[in-house]
Amino acid sequence: MSEVAPGRALTVGLVLGVTVMAIGALAVVTVAPRIPAELGGLEHYGWLFSANLLASLVGTVWGGAQADRHGPGRAFVLGLLAFVVGSALAAVAPSMGVVIGARALQGLGGGAVVTCIYVAVTVAYPDHARARVMALLSAAWVVPALLGPAAAGLVAELASWRWVFAALVPLASLVALLTVPSFVGLRPSSVVTSVGGRRLWHALLLAAAVGAGVWALGATASWWLRTLLGASAALLVPRTLARLAPPRMLRLAPGLASVVAARGLLFAGFITVEVYLALMLTDLLGLSSAITGLVIATGALVWTLGSWLQARLEDLAWSEVSTSRWLALARSRERRVLLGAQVLGTGLALQLLTLALPGPAALALALCGWALAATGIGFAHATSSVLAFERAEHERVEPGSVSAALQLADGVAAATATGVAGALLALVTPGAGLAAGVAVAYAVGVSAVALSLLAAGRIGAARTRSTPTPA
Repeated sequence: MSEVAPGRALTVGLVLGVTVMAIGALAVVTVAPRIPAELGGLEHYGWLFSANLLASLVGTVWGGAQADRHGPGRAFVLGLLAFVVGSALAAVAPSMGVVIGARALQGLGGGAVVTCIYVAVTVAYPDHARARVMALLSAAWVVPALLGPAAAGLVAELASWRWVFAALVPLASLVALLTVPSFVGLRPSSVVTSVGGRRLWHALLLAAAVGAGVWALGATASWWLRTLLGASAALLVPRTLARLAPPRMLRLAPGLASVVAARGLLFAGFITVEVYLALMLTDLLGLSSAITGLVIATGALVWTLGSWLQARLEDLAWSEVSTSRWLALARSRERRVLLGAQVLGTGLALQLLTLALPGPAALALALCGWALAATGIGFAHATSSVLAFERAEHERVEPGSVSAALQLADGVAAATATGVAGALLALVTPGAGLAAGVAVAYAVGVSAVALSLLAAGRIGAARTRSTPTPA
C-alpha cells in the first residue's frame, strides 16, 4: 500500500494540475472585460492575453530544457510558484499594468508546469499505464471548459473578478501538496544537449520581438521609437521563428510546413474572436458575466463535438464500409482541414453581423455563430494534428519536433493576433466607438482564418494511406 498511495497522489495531482491551468486559461476570458471596467486601460485589453501567451511560450521551452537537464521536479516547482504569485498578484492588482504583468507570470509558470506534467507521464509511469494517464489528462480539460467560464462569470457577478484569480492560489497549492514529493525524485528524461539552451534563447527573442511589434502598433510613443521597434520586430520575428518552426513554414511550403501554419492560424482566429466576443457581450450588449460565461462554455462544448466528428470520420476511413458517401472526406485529412476552416470562418464572420443587430437578436446570432465556429475548430484542429504527424513520418521529421512546432504555432499565432486586434481596438475606439473597435478586432480573427485556408490549400497531396480491404 505504501507504493500505491504515492502513485495515486501523483496521478490525482497531475490531473488537478491540468485542471487548474485550464481554469486559469478559460475563466479569465469570461471576466476579462470587468478588469478595464474597474481599473481603466481598455486600450491595453489585448495584452491580458498576448502577454500570457508569449510568456507561456517561453515557459514551455524553458520547462522542457530543464526537464531534460535536471528532471521535471525543479521546473515544475518553480513554474507552480510563478503561477501562484501571478494569480495572487492579479487578485490584488491596483492597475491594469500590474494585472498584465501578473498574467505574464501566470503564463510563464503555466507553460513550464504543463510541459513538466507531460514529461512526468513519460518518466514516472510504465509504458502500459501511460495511455490511461494521458486520457485522464485530456479529460481534465473537459470540466473546466464546460463549467469554468460560467462559474467564473457567476463569481464576478456576485463578488468580483479578483476572486477568480484568488481561487487559483489554493488550487495550485493543493497541486503542489499532491505532486511535489513525487516530482522531486524524477530523473532527466533524455540525453542532455545544447539544443534546449538554444531553443530557449530563440524563444525569448521571438517573444520579445512579437511583443515589441504589437506594442509599436498601438503605442502613443514618438514615431521614431515605434518605427524602430516595428522594424526590429519585422526583422527578428521571421528569423527566430525559422529557427523554431519547420523549414519554410513562413513560405507555406507544401507538406508539414503548411499543416503547422494552417493549424496555428486556425487557433489564432478562434482565440482572437473568443477574447473580443466576451468584450462585445459584456460591454456592448450589457449582458452579465454569467451569461457571457455560458456562451463561452458553449464554444468549448461544441469544440468537443467537432473533435468527436472528425474522430468518427477517421474511424470510417479504416472501416470496411467502402460504399459510404462520407468515405472520400474520411480518407482525405486535407479536405477535412479545409472543411473545418471554412466552417470556422463562416461562424466567425457571423460575429461581425451581431454588431448591427439589436440585443436579443445579436445574442442569438452570436451564439449560433460561436457554435458553428467551435464545430469548425474542433473538426480542423484535431485533424491537422493527425495530419502533421502523418506528414512528419513521410518527411522523416522526429515526432518530438512536430509536437513542439504545433505548440509554437498555436502560441505565437494566437499571441500575435490577439495583440494586433487589441492594438487596433485601441486605435479605433476613441474616434469611432467601441462597436467599431470590436469589429476591427473580429476582422483580425477572420483574417487569420482566411490565411489558414491559404495554408491548408498548399499542403499538397498527402501520403497515400493503406486502408484495410473489406473482407
